[in-house]
Amino acid sequence: MNTYPAKQPMSPHAFNMRRVLLLRGLAIIGQCMIIAIIAIILKWHMPIWQLATVIIIEFAITIASIARLTLRWPITNKEFFVQLLADVAILVAFLYFSGGPTNPFVALLLLPLVIAVTTLPEIYCWSMAVITVTCYSGLMAFYIPLPLHALATYEMKLHIWGMWFEFVMIAGIISYFVKRMGDSLHERDQAIARAREEKMAMDRVVDLGALAAGVAHELGTPLATMTIITKDLQQDYKETHDLSEGLGILYDQLQRCKRILSTMSASTGQLQASSGCQLHLEEYLSEVVSKWGAARPGINVTLHSDGPGGAAKIVAEHTLTQALTNIFNNAADESPEHVEVDIHCSDHNIVIDVCDHGHGVSPEVIKNAGQPVFSKKEGGLGLGLFLATTVITRLGGSVSLFNRQGGGSCTRVILPLTSLLISSINS
Repeated sequence: MNTYPAKQPMSPHAFNMRRVLLLRGLAIIGQCMIIAIIAIILKWHMPIWQLATVIIIEFAITIASIARLTLRWPITNKEFFVQLLADVAILVAFLYFSGGPTNPFVALLLLPLVIAVTTLPEIYCWSMAVITVTCYSGLMAFYIPLPLHALATYEMKLHIWGMWFEFVMIAGIISYFVKRMGDSLHERDQAIARAREEKMAMDRVVDLGALAAGVAHELGTPLATMTIITKDLQQDYKETHDLSEGLGILYDQLQRCKRILSTMSASTGQLQASSGCQLHLEEYLSEVVSKWGAARPGINVTLHSDGPGGAAKIVAEHTLTQALTNIFNNAADESPEHVEVDIHCSDHNIVIDVCDHGHGVSPEVIKNAGQPVFSKKEGGLGLGLFLATTVITRLGGSVSLFNRQGGGSCTRVILPLTSLLISSINS
C-alpha cells in the first residue's frame, strides 16, 4: 500500500517550513554566485574554502529539513525556532568570513527575526531579537575583513557603527510593533469569523420567519373551519355535560391558536414600542408566567421575584414574550409536575432562572444549546431554544444552561435593563 505523508493535514508551521527551505535554497544559489564572482572575476584574497564549507553545511541542513517534512509528527514552535536559529548561525558564519558588519548583506540577519515575529509566540520573537543583536554585536569585533583599503577610514567606521545602531533599532521595532500588528490582524480575523457566524444564525432566523409566515397563512383556513365545527358541536351536545365541556376546551384552544397565528402574521420581528404595551417590569414578567401557566393546565409553577429594578417601566414586546414562553415550555416538557421561575431585577440587569426537576443536562447539551436543529428531546425540532436565544441575544442578553443541585437543570436568561426601557426604545 502506498503512503503519502503530504496528504495528511499540514500544520501552519509545516507550510512556513517549506517557505523557509525555499528561501534557504535561494540563499545557497546566491552564495555560490558570490563566491564565483569573488574568486573568478574580482580575484580577491578571501577564505573561499571556508565559505564553501559553510555552504556545504547549509546544503546538508536543507536536505535533512526536507526529509523531516516527510515525517508524520507535527512541527512544534520550538522546532521551527531551531530551524530559524540554524539560518542565523549559517549567515553569521558566512558574514564572519566575508567582512562581518562591512558586508552589505549583514541586514539579512533581520529576515529570521521577521519570520519569528510573524509566526511564533512573543517569547520566541524577543529571544530571536536578542540573539540576532548579539550576533551582530559579536561581528563588530570578530570578523575577517574584506580586502578594501577604504574601510579603514574614520568615516567608514562611523558608517559601520551607524549600520549596527540601525540594526538594533529595527530589531526592536520589528519585535514590538510588527508583533502587535500581527496580533491585531489575528483579532480582526476572529471578529470577522464571529460576525460571519452571527450572520449565518440571523439568516436562519429570517428563513424560519418566512416559513412561519407561510405556515400561519396556510393554517388560518383549517383552524377557522375547525373552530366553526367545534362551536356547532358544542351547541348540539350542550345537554351532554362531559362532551360539552371537552368541546369548550377544544374551542378555547383553537381560538388561542388563531390568536397566535394572527400575531405571527402581524409581527414585524423588531423591538419597537408599537409592538407591545407599557408595563412595569415585575408586572410584565408575572403576566408572562401567569399566561403561560394557564396554557399549561395541571403544572405547578413557583414564581419568585425580587430586586429594585422591578418597578422600571418597559415595553411588553411580543418576541421577548415568545422567547420566554419557549424556555418555560422546555422546562415543563422536562418536568411536567413542577417548574420554578426565579426572577431577580437589579438596577442594570434582569436575571431569570427557569428550573425543572428532570434528569439534568449533559455537557454536550450545555455546549450546543441554542444552536439550530439541536434538541435534547426525542423528536424535537431544536427550534424553541434557538429562536429564544436569538431574540435574547439581539436584545444584548445571554442564555445559558447548567445543572442544579439536587437534580434537574436551569436555563438562565440575563437581559440588560437598558434594552427594554421605554426611553432606550424610543430614542
